[in-house]
Amino acid sequence: MRKAPPIPLASFTDYFRGFDLVQAVRDVFGDETEEVLGRLKVGFISSKYMYMGVSDQDGNLRVGTYHLKNSDLRTLYLDIVHELFHVKQFMKNKDYFSREHQKYVKKGFDASLYYGSPIEVPAYRHTVNEAKRIGMKYDEIAEYLKMGPVEPKVFSKLLKDVGLEKGMVAGTREKLSVEIRRGASVPLFPFTDYFKGFESVPAVRELLGAEAGRFLSALRIEFAGMPIRAVMPDEDDGHLQISPMYLRSGDARLLYFDVLLCLNLLKRLREGGAAGQMSRRRVSKALFESCAAAINEGRRVGLSDSELSSHLTVMRFQMSPGEFKRAMKKLFSTA
Repeated sequence: MRKAPPIPLASFTDYFRGFDLVQAVRDVFGDETEEVLGRLKVGFISSKYMYMGVSDQDGNLRVGTYHLKNSDLRTLYLDIVHELFHVKQFMKNKDYFSREHQKYVKKGFDASLYYGSPIEVPAYRHTVNEAKRIGMKYDEIAEYLKMGPVEPKVFSKLLKDVGLEKGMVAGTREKLSVEIRRGASVPLFPFTDYFKGFESVPAVRELLGAEAGRFLSALRIEFAGMPIRAVMPDEDDGHLQISPMYLRSGDARLLYFDVLLCLNLLKRLREGGAAGQMSRRRVSKALFESCAAAINEGRRVGLSDSELSSHLTVMRFQMSPGEFKRAMKKLFSTA
């Protein structure tokens, strides 16, 4: 397996301009604001599930290109305010930030841990204060705070912890003076340069048949600065996303399981048409069938059901903890 290339990083100020003049940012960095933003870097990720985050390895930003292109300006503005608060946390105590960050990402994404995290709550409190200042209403801010499926009691506690109350009075609607460059791309690399011999694996040949070699030769990889140890399929063009750290040091059996799961899913989605043109029910059915097939192969190579269930990241992103637990019960009784 070849060593992954370094993740390309761009200058923060090439894509996000005017944040050095935002008081909420200056409150965080003080007289160091220009210096910090001047050296800050950004790595881009194409996954639709990725919004923004701070890498607990280097303290730089990771930004989803879909989010950057399609989200409204106020959402992006608040995300930057939020993530710059995390940058300060990283600068202050890298080990503490990394440890707390990993608590909610190591299983893919745990909303209950995320919304109660000692690094997230103060960052969101800071962000909510800025949202109020720029004139956003209660419902707008509450909607902004939702990141996918979350249990109601967990979300209600977050709203209380960050000081968001229904009777709040919003400030005067303010026009934002920052500029955000929307266009960004990520480089892609041949799958077969980094994963060799898959065209000869019986499970892959059974799945792809005579097209195995051609399918894998056309497949591309994105080396993304994701905090999760998993392989994810891109919904737009079907390339795979993987973190260089996971490729370098991950369990070979789990890597194999992840790749096989993605190949199963890509094949099923291609047979049914582009994922974006299908119903959520059709995509969910393809995902469930793909996971069942991959679980059987994972068991064959010696992975336990506990290892497999904790590694089904692609399902965790689409479900609340309760939904995921029910899906796992059904999935492992079916596979």
